Amino acid sequence: MNIWGKPVITTRIFAILFLLLSTTVGMGVTSIWNAGQFNQMINRVIVEDIPAIEAAREIETSLANQKGFATYYFLDGDPKWLNELSVHRKVFLHWLDQALLVNQEPKQRNLLEGIQKKFAVYVTEKDRVIDLYKAGDRKTGEELHWKVREQFFELKEMAATYKQVNELNIQQALETSRAKMQRLSSAAVVFMICALIFGVLLAFIMISQILMPIRRLSREAAVTGEPAPPGNEVRLLRTRVHGLMQHIDRTRSELEQSQELLMNSEKMALVGKLSTEVAHSIRNPMTSINMRLFSLKRNIDLTEVQKEDFEVVAEEMRRLDNIVSNFLEFSKPHKLKKRRIDISTVVDMTLDLLFYRLEVHSVKVVRKRSASLPLIEADPELLKEVFVNLMVNACEAIEIDGEVTITEQEAVAENIGRAVVVKFTDNGPGMSEELQKRVLEPFETTKPQGTGLGLFIAVRIVKEHGGTLELHSKEGQGTTFILTFPALEEV
Repeated sequence: MNIWGKPVITTRIFAILFLLLSTTVGMGVTSIWNAGQFNQMINRVIVEDIPAIEAAREIETSLANQKGFATYYFLDGDPKWLNELSVHRKVFLHWLDQALLVNQEPKQRNLLEGIQKKFAVYVTEKDRVIDLYKAGDRKTGEELHWKVREQFFELKEMAATYKQVNELNIQQALETSRAKMQRLSSAAVVFMICALIFGVLLAFIMISQILMPIRRLSREAAVTGEPAPPGNEVRLLRTRVHGLMQHIDRTRSELEQSQELLMNSEKMALVGKLSTEVAHSIRNPMTSINMRLFSLKRNIDLTEVQKEDFEVVAEEMRRLDNIVSNFLEFSKPHKLKKRRIDISTVVDMTLDLLFYRLEVHSVKVVRKRSASLPLIEADPELLKEVFVNLMVNACEAIEIDGEVTITEQEAVAENIGRAVVVKFTDNGPGMSEELQKRVLEPFETTKPQGTGLGLFIAVRIVKEHGGTLELHSKEGQGTTFILTFPALEEV
């Protein structure tokens, strides 16, 4: 039988639904398969490659930090150099153990085991040099010291090789990701062509087999003046078409969600390369700056004001180091060090840290604090990072002669219960509704030199503490960030 000849309307509806469902299933299967492939790749990068490259960086850094302490001890005999050396050795061994825990290829594991054995020999020989210096036999110790330096450079070369191997793995993962995206793009073009063909076909069918008959039926009903009887095929067809349109809307929504998932997967695949560039470009200069600051502080007589300035600079460097570490850990949860704290104390620490920045921007801070707030269980360093980020953003938005109001109060929050709320309100230019939708997403920034991770990481930190971060803003009326944390029950 010719199904498009003179079948009942029910048969036509089922034929149209079959075409639409076939397209939907094809697109869904392709999207699910590609999502699974991306998920496997992202899991490997997050579980293996990123921890391995992080450990490689730390191994290389902690090894470099061990250089010179024996020489310093030879020069002034101060035992604190040996204590510093011991600390850096422990850091080196810690990261070496972390690297060994990662599931890696035989080549990488052989390198790590070689570094482990070489470091044990190096430590033994270095301790012999120190013992000779302690015994007063400086000549013999100095001769042995030169031989130990050769072992140090061999270790350094092995660590650099291990780091390069891990960087190559991440690069290969990125290239694989690009190849898969190209294949996915090709598949998307094919589906678009198929969808276009089916769309034209469905339009023809709808017009010739459904709309035109309905129109003819309507005209015939108008001529005869008789209403269509209940339960006829026209009413059934109208019901079927309505259901079909709803199904199309759902299909479009599912396609948009699949596209968003694939875009986020591509961003996550680039995290490894971005983390490597940040660590290479920022962490090494920061280490050099810290060493220079330490040297200057030891060798220059400073006034009390200068000492205070040095402490502020050192604190800022520590904060920068924490930010870099969080950026490297962007793809995995933070390791929270929770304890019972008073959130007002964290706010005070934040304002002390930003005292000079607030003065430079001429920003006035207004405090509104309840008499007694309940304690919360949180990591104070991570909360301070969140508060600093919000305050710095406010200063940059206000530019000069502005005001930031910090409100601390107890409240009862939905899905949390008894809670502590901290509000940061500035009188800056505010944000548009479009910007508010994007500003909390990763890699979205309005700053020329920004990474677009600050607010995203802040939201994640707050969520990891069981809290919420809300943004309220209007153009020309300032911006308010509301942070809500669960309060501890009073004992």
